[in-house]
Amino acid sequence: MSRVFNDFLEMFGKLRPTIVVSDSYPRRLQPTITRLDGATFLRLRDLKKLSEGRRNNGVRETDENDAKALREMFYKAPDLFQPLYASPVELEVRVLTELWVELAGIKRAAKYARTTTDDPLAVETHRTLQRYTERLATRIHERAMELPLYRMVVERLGLKGPSLAYIVSHDSVVFKTLSRTGLETRYELFRRPWKGRGLWSQLLILLANKMVLNKHHRYLSVYESYLRRGKKHWQSILRVAERILRDVRRLAMEAQGAGQAPA
Repeated sequence: MSRVFNDFLEMFGKLRPTIVVSDSYPRRLQPTITRLDGATFLRLRDLKKLSEGRRNNGVRETDENDAKALREMFYKAPDLFQPLYASPVELEVRVLTELWVELAGIKRAAKYARTTTDDPLAVETHRTLQRYTERLATRIHERAMELPLYRMVVERLGLKGPSLAYIVSHDSVVFKTLSRTGLETRYELFRRPWKGRGLWSQLLILLANKMVLNKHHRYLSVYESYLRRGKKHWQSILRVAERILRDVRRLAMEAQGAGQAPA
């Protein structure tokens, strides 16, 4: 018999589960989860698996059907799930970087508005958003330095910033579980056009672009080598993104081999 609860905290208090599995967790709920003791929270690595399960079993998308499907998937293939977070700091960085992504989008809209109007408020809005975006980026870097993998990438590869922090805080487990080809597929490095790319792919490419513009020796040499082979700018940037992905994965595997938590 199904039991209905008013909210997540009531459910947790009444059932006291030791393992909670879900396809995803609402962002507003994640800070609360970090304060709950005695349970491991797991999320589905690939959301497509749940829709595939519905299709294969011929059931509609309902909360009850999804709960049954997730339970069955966990018992049959627990490796389809990964921890919601490795540490409270990882979750904090995740939330901050998600805010940065949203703020950066609003800032772009404000910049466009500033080019189409001379209204003083539009100018002030753009400057304010620019200032807060930069302050948030600084804060993200400070907090992300407490994540072992992010710190390793900063110290050994010379990469840093909100895009990197987003990737590391959201995908720390993925870097040590997926193959190189699996990672490249996840980050859509085989797709040519920019339009339609997922956020992970966009952030990785933005990071690659930044490294080339900043003349980072390691990645600029990759970019220039592909240009010399006759590749165009876009193709060369994708190769830089591919190298960054491989380098981060190598450090994650190295940290795992040394017994460190990769996040």
